[in-house]
Amino acid sequence: MNHELTFAGQLAGKVALVTGATSGIGEAIARAYAREGACVILTGRRAQLGESVAKQINADGAKAAFLAADLTEPGSPEAVVQAASEAFGGLDVLVNNAAAFGAGPTHAVTEDDFDRIATLNYRTPFFVTKAALPHLLANQTSKIVNIGTLGAVKSWAGASVYNSTKAALENLTRTWAIEYGPQGVNVNVISPGIVVDAPMSATVLAQVDIEAHVLPNVPARRLCTVRDVANAAIFLAGSGSDYLHGTRILLDGGLTA
Repeated sequence: MNHELTFAGQLAGKVALVTGATSGIGEAIARAYAREGACVILTGRRAQLGESVAKQINADGAKAAFLAADLTEPGSPEAVVQAASEAFGGLDVLVNNAAAFGAGPTHAVTEDDFDRIATLNYRTPFFVTKAALPHLLANQTSKIVNIGTLGAVKSWAGASVYNSTKAALENLTRTWAIEYGPQGVNVNVISPGIVVDAPMSATVLAQVDIEAHVLPNVPARRLCTVRDVANAAIFLAGSGSDYLHGTRILLDGGLTA
């Protein structure tokens, strides 16, 4: 998979923590940040994958470390943030990417389904952010990048829990921007449509005739890619977004236009 970007050194000297970074969007953002000069801490539950990504980043001459963690476990957000801040001597950027997807009509959603998705998509970024704030506030030029979804804006059947939890994350984005923007922390959210090369999209891609029912309504005539999300994430982590607070970047190729 080609994640090559056209930027150069925009994040030099920054330390970034990316959750859910063992594959898909999180991996793409971690690799992109590293190529931009950031020291990157990747976290996720799949240790073999995460260690492999970090090893490749280091082999390319950048700096990365992997922390295996289940952020839904009590105390895990605090432990991961502390370890991340110690890995490279601080923390400048937090990317809340870890998420769970569940497709199916509301009447088929079990309590376990609900708790699993709501915990990872809403509770986890809340407490990871809470743990990270003392480090981010100390810098006065820090960034929080949340990964949302088009479904928070334009919903569809079969994703009631996923879309509603991501809508809650968008609300948190605006609230945190109000609370911590005056103290030098920019908080924004990237909300992509179907990300064609992200593993989480496999269920949707298998159920929907993209060519017939989606692309005719997308002015870009293609779906979003992890590279598109990584490009937006670089912008939100860099100085070019310093005046953006509580903003949603909607990566839908013009669908909602």
